[in-house]
Amino acid sequence: MSNFSTKLFVVLALVAGAMVPLSGQKPATAPAQPPVAQDEVLAWPAPPAPARIKWVAEYRNAFDVGAKKKRSFIDRLAGKSEEVIWLQRPLTVAVDDKGVIFVGDFTLGIIAMDPANQKIWAFSSISGAALPTPTGLAVDSKLVYAASANTSQVVVFDKEGRQLSALGKADGISRPVGLAVDEARDLLIVVNGDEHAVRLYNRNLKLLKTIGGRGSEEGQFNFPSYTCIVPGVGFAVADTGNFRIQIFDFNGRFLRTFGKVGDMPGQFARPKGLAVDPDGHLYVVDGTFQNFQIFNQDGRILTFVGTGGVRRGQFQTPNGIAIGPDGGIYVADQINRRIQKFQYLREEKEAPSSNPTPQ
Repeated sequence: MSNFSTKLFVVLALVAGAMVPLSGQKPATAPAQPPVAQDEVLAWPAPPAPARIKWVAEYRNAFDVGAKKKRSFIDRLAGKSEEVIWLQRPLTVAVDDKGVIFVGDFTLGIIAMDPANQKIWAFSSISGAALPTPTGLAVDSKLVYAASANTSQVVVFDKEGRQLSALGKADGISRPVGLAVDEARDLLIVVNGDEHAVRLYNRNLKLLKTIGGRGSEEGQFNFPSYTCIVPGVGFAVADTGNFRIQIFDFNGRFLRTFGKVGDMPGQFARPKGLAVDPDGHLYVVDGTFQNFQIFNQDGRILTFVGTGGVRRGQFQTPNGIAIGPDGGIYVADQINRRIQKFQYLREEKEAPSSNPTPQ
């Protein structure tokens, strides 16, 4: 781990008292820096500490990804109209190695956005009706996996949007939420909400193991929600009803847990989306605090990003989060009807001297 942990922890101590108690009318966290004008750079933590997270963009519709151009005054006067995809209620997000963003929208199904190529399309509608209430998404180099809580399905698509296979109630799936995939290990993690359990499958949907059951002991769950792969370690699970994060190895063996209910940094009110950045830091979205918190893998809080609101870097009921291999951070900002993109700024390392000191 880099000096990131130490530097951000010092900054966090200065802002830790700014969180609104859970007993208040509107639990949330205060911003990690003062409000800024919309055209200013937005970064965390606040100066004088070096920035580690920077706000980059928001994606709400075809205009934001460059797939549509706004109509001219003459076109509007002539009454010309065109269909434009607008996110309605994004619940979850995943990003592949080509930078294509897959959004699970409560109303629209799965929407794919490709800002680099200025494209947007209704991904899950290619195979027929849009997949209802996609609560969880995961992607690898070839496949897209989606969980639908209301229909108790886990569906596998190819990258062109064609449905290949699925699990359902007959297979023991009941209100699935989060998904995570490790292509190299041929492993698919499914958080099975009504079972208060996590199921391990291979990518051909063969069940390998089920772990958990309702409870508060180590390895048990109370309404778990999201999951993510922790490279070199295993996977993490947001044990939402127990206000904690649990970490397991790739075989489902319990390793450790951190977090508890509270209104201070490092504590949780409604932990949801999970992701890991290129340096192994764990990100946890909290739907009540309207932010995401960043931890090292031992569960020590480093900093948090966000507060309640509609401006850049603010959230209204954030849910899912995904981090690309380049450190791009994508957050499903549900009520604000957008995906917000941030960038993880890796600490620069000093280059070795070309003129070594003489002995």
